[in-house]
Amino acid sequence: MKLITLTFALLTVSCTPAFAWICSEPSSPYCADSYGPFSDGYDFENCKREMEDYGEEVEQYLDCLSTNSQAAIDEYNDAVEAFNRRAGGY
Repeated sequence: MKLITLTFALLTVSCTPAFAWICSEPSSPYCADSYGPFSDGYDFENCKREMEDYGEEVEQYLDCLSTNSQAAIDEYNDAVEAFNRRAGGY
């Protein structure tokens, strides 16, 4: 029974589309919503750099989501085509 369960688990993981594992939502920098004004110019510049990096990470995340959305649509369309080919015999 354990072998069957392990085999099923491995098949489930191996059959999961690769695109489902890629995207990682970035977290906003802590400095962005800290209370109070910046303590000095260095603090401001450091947070500004973190915000710029965060903006780039968000763009990458959105690109990843877009790519994965298209991959999911393509996978669905492939399944529909396969179904329709199979159903053509009926």
